[in-house]
Amino acid sequence: MAIRQHVFKPFRAIGRNIAGIAAVEFALSLPVLVGLTMYGAEAANMAYTSQKLGDIATLTADSVSRIRLSISNGDVTDAFGGIKILGDSIKLRDNGRIIVSSITPVLNASNNVSNQKLRWQRCSGALVKSSAFATTENTNIGAAGMGPTGRQIAATKDSELIFVEVYYTYRPLISSSFFGTPQMSAYAAMAVRERTANDLLSNGTNSPCNTYAA
Repeated sequence: MAIRQHVFKPFRAIGRNIAGIAAVEFALSLPVLVGLTMYGAEAANMAYTSQKLGDIATLTADSVSRIRLSISNGDVTDAFGGIKILGDSIKLRDNGRIIVSSITPVLNASNNVSNQKLRWQRCSGALVKSSAFATTENTNIGAAGMGPTGRQIAATKDSELIFVEVYYTYRPLISSSFFGTPQMSAYAAMAVRERTANDLLSNGTNSPCNTYAA
């Protein structure tokens, strides 16, 4: 019996050593695992935020383009109010900007579309940001229309286009050391439906683009 204990004693020691090695390996790998988990969570949050901004841009363009018969300052402000509720989960009011532009075609002497004009523009949000494409109302913006280079969209003859820009300064879920705090953006456009008068009426609360407030 004593001989058996003597024989197996080294193996028991090896078992204890292996357990110690596993503990050390886990301790060394834990920071890496935690870091990867935090990085993945931050990446998922950034993807969610990007999708949210795209949805907000699309819904804003759809809401404003669906206003029937005529449109006023109050109509656009009401649309902003509803849309900003959707952005409260990412604090869009304080960290973002929604810019709505109405684009109309310019016809030449032959009654063909020769240019595009920014009819009016309204904004909401505390982020200090102007439109990246056009800022002066009632001026031509070029025949290609509005939007990023190579992806412009233009209004067709006898139509009006609502173009929406959404800008947002990213708020990290965990830490800015992963991706920083980049400014994110999203664009959307919709053709006006069932509205024959597209000049913006003055009644209602105005949302001018020289005001920055949540």
